[in-house]
Amino acid sequence: MSTFEQYENLPGVKVSYEDGNLFSGTQSTTATTQSILIIGTAIDGPVGEPVSVNSIGGPKAAEKLFGGMLERKTIYDDGIEKTVKVPHQGTLIRAMWEAIRSGNEDIRLLRVSGRAAKTELPVKDPNSEVLQPLADSLGNQLITGNIAFSKALNMASDLRLVKIEKIEEFEGTDTTATPYKTFNDATGYQNVDSTPGSETVYFPKDKFRPKNTIKITYKAKKRNYTEVTRNMDGQSDESTLGLLTQDPTMTNYFGAEVGNWSDDAKHQVNVYIKDSTGSVNTIPSLNSKGERLYRIGKEDNTVTDELNQVITDQEFKQGGIRFTSAYEEEVEKGTYPALNSSVTVTADYFYYNDLEIQESVTQIVPGKEKETFLNHTPESGSLEVYFESSGIKNILKENVDYTIVYPTEPNKKVSIMIKAGIGPVGAKLYAYYKTGENSTQGGRLIVQAKYPGTAYGGIEDIKDYASVYGVKTTVEYEVNANGTLDIENRVIRFIKPSDKKTTSTDNDLVFRTKDLKGVTTLREFANYVNSLSNNNIVYLDVPLDYGGIAVTGLLVTDYEVNSVTGKYEYRPINLGEIYDESIPGFRLNIDDSKSQNDPNRFPWLGTNGFFNTANLADTKAYYETLGGTYGLVEGTIDEYEPLDQGIYSKLENYAVDIISLADVNANTAIGKYDDEGALVVDTERNFATQLAQHCALVTAKTWETIGVIGVAASPLSGLRDVQQYIDLLTGNLNPSNEIKEFYISRGINPSYSNEHYMYNLATIEQVYNDDGDPIDIGKYVNIVFGPEVGLAHEKLGNYVANGSSVYAALISQLKVENATTNKEIPVAGLRYNLSEAQHNQLAGGRYVAFESKLNSNGNRVIVVKDGVTGAAVNSDYQRLSTVRITHATVQLIRKVADKFIGLPNGIAQRNSLATEIQSGLDKLKENGVLENFQFSIYSSAKDRVLGNAFITLELVPAYELRKIYTSVALRASL
Repeated sequence: MSTFEQYENLPGVKVSYEDGNLFSGTQSTTATTQSILIIGTAIDGPVGEPVSVNSIGGPKAAEKLFGGMLERKTIYDDGIEKTVKVPHQGTLIRAMWEAIRSGNEDIRLLRVSGRAAKTELPVKDPNSEVLQPLADSLGNQLITGNIAFSKALNMASDLRLVKIEKIEEFEGTDTTATPYKTFNDATGYQNVDSTPGSETVYFPKDKFRPKNTIKITYKAKKRNYTEVTRNMDGQSDESTLGLLTQDPTMTNYFGAEVGNWSDDAKHQVNVYIKDSTGSVNTIPSLNSKGERLYRIGKEDNTVTDELNQVITDQEFKQGGIRFTSAYEEEVEKGTYPALNSSVTVTADYFYYNDLEIQESVTQIVPGKEKETFLNHTPESGSLEVYFESSGIKNILKENVDYTIVYPTEPNKKVSIMIKAGIGPVGAKLYAYYKTGENSTQGGRLIVQAKYPGTAYGGIEDIKDYASVYGVKTTVEYEVNANGTLDIENRVIRFIKPSDKKTTSTDNDLVFRTKDLKGVTTLREFANYVNSLSNNNIVYLDVPLDYGGIAVTGLLVTDYEVNSVTGKYEYRPINLGEIYDESIPGFRLNIDDSKSQNDPNRFPWLGTNGFFNTANLADTKAYYETLGGTYGLVEGTIDEYEPLDQGIYSKLENYAVDIISLADVNANTAIGKYDDEGALVVDTERNFATQLAQHCALVTAKTWETIGVIGVAASPLSGLRDVQQYIDLLTGNLNPSNEIKEFYISRGINPSYSNEHYMYNLATIEQVYNDDGDPIDIGKYVNIVFGPEVGLAHEKLGNYVANGSSVYAALISQLKVENATTNKEIPVAGLRYNLSEAQHNQLAGGRYVAFESKLNSNGNRVIVVKDGVTGAAVNSDYQRLSTVRITHATVQLIRKVADKFIGLPNGIAQRNSLATEIQSGLDKLKENGVLENFQFSIYSSAKDRVLGNAFITLELVPAYELRKIYTSVALRASL
């Protein structure tokens, strides 16, 4: 007899199961079961706790909670980056749909493993040791550069500025050294005034480091002028440069042989017109109204007022004289001659030729002190002022690089006057000091993913640390309404990845400390955020000693100050990053002792908890995740204690009818380390026996439970290959080393035996009963061989699975009086078909197999060949139906007897209990579940003192019809 009395001090109904030696090898009846617990892997959702699909809103809600069957992946199609959804390795949701579509209506899901991504936000109590950004009244923490200034080029009068070639910044005053910075375009300055005689370059503030020297290199054109007079008309002088020629298409314009007329005010232009009588008229540039009588140049579209606008550069370059409408008015008055073919126009002017040269000037960069403020008064000698540049900490010297000014009025802050030019422009200033007040140090707010999985914190490319994705967070300074920084308050953001957004505008969780009512400490803040219904991304935690620190003590996360706008631009911190005080700032947390492909190389990134069943280390970890780990009690040689609680231990008080394992199989090879430290196959452990032991314990303590687990698919599907595999499973093959290696390489334990006995959880040693025999627990587990079944889902397409989820669903929906034998399962087909001999061999080995056959309508269907359990060959419980009838009967006893717990243990109460049990068992007999039964209730004098009563129950189950023999004889007549 096997007894499980782990809680001997607690009252309740205790059950033991005995073998009545009714073994016949072929009986089966089934009982109705309602619920299935599927244990598998997923990309999201809680780990280690069962979740009822119905209680959370149905399968669609379960898909959302556990991440569904698809995950987002980034791919490149013809060089174009695209985001697509592809199937992942997780089994939990796939197995759920298999069971649902096979008829089950009560599914519970348990995600077996996964690691939650996290980061830790550092926090300092503002009332003690302080490391603060050293900022001015506007919250600007950066070292300032120059004040806005200008530099006159002081060019000679005969030079014209062409362009600023480059701006170079030199450290100190030596301009022969290599430049510190070089600007080859307009980014080196703000603007340029190119007015001749006033050429000046203007520079914005914070461009250069004060006390450095800038060198302005520019290009200019030197003008060589030539004088032309009216006498150069081809008559008085052989040159005709002074003679202007009328344009036939524009008769008011008289062109010159040369352009590039001088715009120098010293170079006067005089115009003369000789009419047909030989009279010469000198034409003034302006009339009595101050309007231009003529302009230099032919045309310029920018000129809209020819009488008053200044002559443009383009007109000077064109040269020649264009008479205006004001001149035409003078012609009408008879003042000057008309512009016809009889007149001759001459002019005095200067023109030039350009020679391009390069020049440079220098300027010491001006600056001014920057006033910054400390949040608290430092202890004497504790202040350290420094700036960070290129990851290097540079400590400043008091009275050399800065001075301290203590306030003379109450409620004023200590100011630090940072001298100009003490460091690179844009470097961050910090102050570290002690205030002398007692407080907890080293505090942190732990930001952890809501659930384990890479969706909250993963990495696309393990070689590219910038490819981290998932939940992000920032801690920012509060900004006042006037745009200034409130460095005493914080804005805390948790940024959702696309997969976690419930609406198009659901982007961030934002918390402003100044607006939080009644939330002042880290512990209060963590509890508040964790309780929000729209928080589906993070779980906050605070170490015990730091819960009382003010939430405003959170350090601001990484940021830069925009050089143009002056605004703080914060870099979102990914889950998976760690704060590094040596930077100071966040970086990806990397364990360099781990290999590049080891997920534990990034210990703060999330993992989905997937296992490779062909990897012995992975299956060892999976086995220990389910069963826990144990170690020797210190100072002993044979006493063990649990080190890590397994999932099965957590489920000991969880009532469910069927447990189905979706990730592993009965014969999945499990790893162990031998005496030399090598990873080898553990021939003493298997997942089927582990599941059977859990079901046995739960059945004895909580609720009658059975397990369903598949067999690994045959690596090859040829006739000989399948037969070899069946021989291996049923013990009819003594495999060679070569065959063993073949199966081990595919994650299959070639030494697996379908025998299941109770064992010590710590040592794996078998446990024996009072007669010295091992305790058979195979009746609690059903091992599904298959063959693998064809299934389909709209998100996955067609696929093949081992059928354990389908078989579990079949069991769960059958009534008590029905067996699984010859029952149809809703699948598309089988991977291959078995012969009758193979079916017989598998049934004898206690494996559940499927058969393709024609039904009475002539349609091909897939049915269960025989409903066997994993019980030993001499057990009364080889038939699943026997197990389920027994369980149904015991559940009735539990229900009936439970209300008598706490009542007096007298004859009257025992007679009443017997009546209740008799009535319940009679109903089972009427329904065809039992053929017969008898029971007795016994309680000795000692038992009455101890409060014990024993019910001895003997059952004759209703046996299933498994074979029909038909005898046929031929006669001449009847």
